[in-house]
Amino acid sequence: MTAVAAVGESWWQRWPWWLLIVSTALHFFSDNEADNDLWVHLLTGRRILASHGVPSVDDLSYTAAGAAWTDHEWLAQTFLAALFAATGSPGLLAGKLAVGLLTAWLVWRPLARRDVPTWIRGAVMVLALAVLARGFAARPQILTYLFVAWLFAWLDAAHGAGGPRWQVALAALVFVLWANAHGGVIVGLGVLALYAVAPPWSDGRWRWGLLLAAAMAACVNPYGPSLFLYVWRELGTVHPLTEWQPVALGEAAHRPFVVLLGLLLLTAPFGRMLWREPWRAAVVVVTAVMALRHQRHTPLLALCASAPLAEQLAGAVARLRQRLPVTLSTKTTMAIAVGLVGLAMLQMTLLAQRFARDGFRIVYEGADYPVGAVRFLRAEDIRGNLALPLDWGGYVLWHAAPNIKVSLDGRFATVYPASVIETNFAFFRADGNPDAARLLDEYPTTLVLAPRGASIPVRRRVDWRVLYRDEVAELYGTAQPRATEMGHAPKGRLFFP
Repeated sequence: MTAVAAVGESWWQRWPWWLLIVSTALHFFSDNEADNDLWVHLLTGRRILASHGVPSVDDLSYTAAGAAWTDHEWLAQTFLAALFAATGSPGLLAGKLAVGLLTAWLVWRPLARRDVPTWIRGAVMVLALAVLARGFAARPQILTYLFVAWLFAWLDAAHGAGGPRWQVALAALVFVLWANAHGGVIVGLGVLALYAVAPPWSDGRWRWGLLLAAAMAACVNPYGPSLFLYVWRELGTVHPLTEWQPVALGEAAHRPFVVLLGLLLLTAPFGRMLWREPWRAAVVVVTAVMALRHQRHTPLLALCASAPLAEQLAGAVARLRQRLPVTLSTKTTMAIAVGLVGLAMLQMTLLAQRFARDGFRIVYEGADYPVGAVRFLRAEDIRGNLALPLDWGGYVLWHAAPNIKVSLDGRFATVYPASVIETNFAFFRADGNPDAARLLDEYPTTLVLAPRGASIPVRRRVDWRVLYRDEVAELYGTAQPRATEMGHAPKGRLFFP
């Protein structure tokens, strides 16, 4: 972690911060809780490997059967499936951790080039990692975080003055991979567009050439330029998912983001980077607006604002010291260093406890998924069209497809029309919605899997009966009369898958 050393800093003023950065990255990025979409990502990747082709129409659901499927994550899904087939969930966890550490290193590179005190670099880095950690699960979108971090580190390394052709070729290659790994490639193109149009214009040919090369390279995907239209529409569509909702400023989970944004605004008058590089200021403003509108974009602000924030904090501290010249004693500085080392050790202890409990494996809470009901479906070889909540779709498909087709799953808007999504959400909302029964009336639903005790329309229909029930879920069907089987849902942490 080589960095420009601030004048007058000793090794024990620097190393405790570097140790804290490393321990923070390891602690956050080795979180082993399974994302509820991981199952469907692996299933899709496994089918791509088996068929040697990218899916174009849906054949996993009954509500959108035959609909066009824009699988903008196919390359990442294929990689995840291959990794899982070869190494199991430890390989998935190791891959996620590797992506996280590489992303952290790329965020660090622009900070390391700034002549600012190590404690400011360290504090900004820890804050950025805390913002990045939210939602950093084994899923394709973390590759967008990696590519965005690379793009800013690459542009920060003085390529703006022009460079050899191999640099353009490298950028083109990255954008080919990015466009096939995740639809977030549009973020990278947006950054390069602002980089091209904002002053200074002395190297305009280089900037526009870079944008053109990246845009052409990103078109090398199964959907061509239409991929950009799809992603753009999704950014403007209102989704009933938590990650697509505005940031809740009062929630504890969003405090690192709120602190980062607050510091960025408060220290804006004390930095030079955003004034010196208008393209970067435009990116920060656009990203901040996106993050406030959609929670899933908060990590992007950490990626693009860390270097400007470090410079601004350094300027603010320098101005404060001019008015209030305060120097910390050697004992105080050493006490801070000991505290930082202690915090790093605490994080490593928590990490060791996690591995001792779960091993180096991905886990999930049994109470969050219909484990018992799915085991019943498989044991009884039940087939049909299953209505179920969004969060359970991927889990059921992994374990029960193709015998079971679902009403909704984590592929979400890449497959399902907005009408299907709203109909599914209305069915499982206990709010007296008059359209709640549409899932039964307009689609060939033969099975329903719902949370235990959920107030759903099927409970008020005499031709439906409970086939299976446990503490987590209830399975309803229209089959011949049979006694309800009572089961016991597995509890505690279960090993993926």
